[in-house]
Amino acid sequence: MANNNAASDKEKVVTKYDRKMQKRKEAERKEAKRRFITKWVCIAVLAGIILGSGTAIGLKLNSIYNDYIEVDNDKISQIEFDFYYGIAKTNNLNSTLYGTMTYGDYYTSYMGYKTSTSDRSQEYSTDYTWYDYFANSAVSTIKETKALLEDADANGFEYDNEDADYDEFIGKLKDAATEADMSYSDYLKQLFGKKANEKRVKTFLKDYLKSTAYQDVLTEKLAATDEEVDEYYQSNKDTYDLFSYRIYTMTADSSDTADMANAKTEADKFASGVTSEATFVTQCRLYSNDEEDKYADADASLVSEVKKSDIESACADWIVSSDRSEGDVTVIEDSNNSCYYIVYYIKRAYNGADDDTIKSTVLNKKYSEYIKKYTDEYSVNVKKNFSYK
Repeated sequence: MANNNAASDKEKVVTKYDRKMQKRKEAERKEAKRRFITKWVCIAVLAGIILGSGTAIGLKLNSIYNDYIEVDNDKISQIEFDFYYGIAKTNNLNSTLYGTMTYGDYYTSYMGYKTSTSDRSQEYSTDYTWYDYFANSAVSTIKETKALLEDADANGFEYDNEDADYDEFIGKLKDAATEADMSYSDYLKQLFGKKANEKRVKTFLKDYLKSTAYQDVLTEKLAATDEEVDEYYQSNKDTYDLFSYRIYTMTADSSDTADMANAKTEADKFASGVTSEATFVTQCRLYSNDEEDKYADADASLVSEVKKSDIESACADWIVSSDRSEGDVTVIEDSNNSCYYIVYYIKRAYNGADDDTIKSTVLNKKYSEYIKKYTDEYSVNVKKNFSYK
């Protein structure tokens, strides 16, 4: 597959733009690899002892190689399951939820999750522990890894960098252990379970690294085309377009029917005097009463280039409607806030800023559909070791 791509590239005339894009793709691949490897380095600082709790608790040495679960009729030992439990849990906790907040931050702050307490002893929901939750993620990770390896073999993928990637990964783990002031042995146990050592997890780690390397190849193959990006945008443009409009709030004295009716009358009078943006500004100054200083600025009523998600909920559907034309004026009731909005529509536009987000969304959808042809067929038997959903 890699050789065919190389041959195809030689047949093309390589332009300056092609070289620029190739350089960008290579940088992105290197950055993805760097994030994958160094992600673990940060764990000691960010997560403390999070992986020590709930993994391989109470196991005897002579039982760690016994079958713990089965996936697609393959027997998964406790030590292998703990390895994937550690990977799944770490990826989950350190994934970004919003801004600088990670899922781990959210679980701790809003769901009462404690990293220093056994996952089995903490309730995630009724009859469902945090161990159950992360164990389900581990099963998904095992299934995806198996699917990637199966597809890699079916397509003749050769993992030429296996030894180099493995040595680099182990080197990073050793550096992280030193930075965390821990022995390498203890650090592996913290990441992959209490019975883990390098010899025991080597095969699983190499499989995981190979699956990740193949995933890079696969996701490049499935990357969204310009046509797919445009098609997705056209189907979801209300989400990505930027809207500009003017708005004035006519607040009722109370939520009583009479007071709301009076506010509606005033709002209708306001709207009847609007024929342009300039007259909207004038009306704002006439009706503002004690807010003359606010509307002295002609842009005080202007809302410029915002997404639907940032528009007042009562007004959003009207503003984003495909029926809107520049200069449309309406009065919208907001009973929850005892007011009426007078809205003047200006325009909608798309500046392309979300193209990368759309590309990622399309790629994720294509990848999910591609990999599900394997994962949906895999049977799972957890042998009552945890609740599986």
